[in-house]
Amino acid sequence: MIILYSRRALCAGDDAYNGTYKLDIPDDAALGDLIGVMLNGGCGNTWRIPQTSEIGWEIYSNIGRIAIVSADKKNIEYSGVPEDSKLSELGIKWVFGEREGDQPDISQLARRFEK
Repeated sequence: MIILYSRRALCAGDDAYNGTYKLDIPDDAALGDLIGVMLNGGCGNTWRIPQTSEIGWEIYSNIGRIAIVSADKKNIEYSGVPEDSKLSELGIKWVFGEREGDQPDISQLARRFEK
């Protein structure tokens, strides 16, 4: 399955990797697998999200916020959706990384992923 991911700079000097990427992951992938690919690359994705923010970021999708990644505490807090939830069952089509504490307008984000 292919999920679109839009990355926006989290701090000054971290905008070189901005853009929308296609994440190619197995059809039976779980939410934890998606976050793992986003953080570390893999499954054909050679880029990674730099750990440059001292605070962290929030991961949003077309179904709402799905995780908070804390850079200083080095942990991931899933937002009411278990880590082992299958992406195909959740219906996630796209994801977006936002600096922790900021809350993007999901309806505005949806326009970023329209083809």
